[in-house]
Amino acid sequence: MSRQRVFLHIGSPKTGTTFLQEVLWWNRDALLKAGVRYPGSRPDSHFLATQDLRELKWHGHLDPEVPGSWDRLVTEVRAWHGTSVISHEMLGSAPPKAIKRALQSLAGLEVHLLLTTRDLARQVPAVWQEDVKNCGMLTFGEFTRSLRGLDDSIDPFFAKTFWSYQDLPVVLRNWAGELPADRVHVVTVPRGAPRDELWHRFGRTVGFDATAIAVEADKRNPSMGVVETNVVRRVNQLVVSELDWPVYQSLVKNLLAVDVLTGRPDATPLRLPADDRDWVLQKAKEMVQALREAGYQVTGDLDDLLPVFGEAEPRHPDAVSDPELLDAAIYAVAGLLHQLQTEREMALEHRASLAQQLVPRPFRWAIDRYRDARVRLHDIKQSRGA
Repeated sequence: MSRQRVFLHIGSPKTGTTFLQEVLWWNRDALLKAGVRYPGSRPDSHFLATQDLRELKWHGHLDPEVPGSWDRLVTEVRAWHGTSVISHEMLGSAPPKAIKRALQSLAGLEVHLLLTTRDLARQVPAVWQEDVKNCGMLTFGEFTRSLRGLDDSIDPFFAKTFWSYQDLPVVLRNWAGELPADRVHVVTVPRGAPRDELWHRFGRTVGFDATAIAVEADKRNPSMGVVETNVVRRVNQLVVSELDWPVYQSLVKNLLAVDVLTGRPDATPLRLPADDRDWVLQKAKEMVQALREAGYQVTGDLDDLLPVFGEAEPRHPDAVSDPELLDAAIYAVAGLLHQLQTEREMALEHRASLAQQLVPRPFRWAIDRYRDARVRLHDIKQSRGA
């Protein structure tokens, strides 16, 4: 009988987790043939299960499918006599109570932890932008001062959340407990590597041939540029208190940020500014040293987690002028109008199709014949006129 193993992919956020989860979901059948099960009945099953495990509401909203979803996922894992993967980046910052529940629910199985990581210089601006896409209103400067504990006037929520996911040695110590070091895996995300390298490293760690499985996925988690991120941040100041999370997610996060502003041409990518390099590099060195001393299994190289800075000084994420914001805002309005027109056309098509389906078949046949007759009559008149 095959070993019943389960890999808990616990993060970190902004390390290609969305990409991996999409590839896992769309290739479930191929993975099963390779002996690996990715459980769940819908693409967000692992997100719902993580909320259930952690007893969380997402921005105050609770999906009715959340209660019991962790146990349902575990039931599927236990029914599979091979390797399973549970993956969501929100697992990383789970409190002790949730970690204890997760490991107890998997008792008797060979449990492995898997953490995908990348260097802190890429993580800081990426997470700031993700926070902005999730109702955040801090400037980049406020965000980094809070990360460093330099400004007590700033709401510490985002800083506490950041380090609960991104302080990698702490995250792994919290989860590892009594697990031996050879069941704790760190997968590094190298700078500038081909898109599928992360997938290949993930497969080698879990124990399947990732090169034999397609890496195409329907969803992406694209990035906005410097100006575009600030447009969303300014919009948040006006709408966050007025919109419930499902509405905000649909209109601001998905429509404005992802569907429209990520497509703006010639956007300036977000980069860590020069005045944040020293503290980020020092923190990265400390984390890499702690990971080396822990003796975890590493796929890739821990040196991938040490930032590499170019000579050019990147643009500061807060250095945005009003004319630039105006241009991006006009682009956003135009993009939103195009999206609105597309949705209206789709709604009209759907309504017409529905109306057609509601007409009883004999009447529909008569209507179709009547329309055909009118077309033929029009053609006859046209030919006589000619």
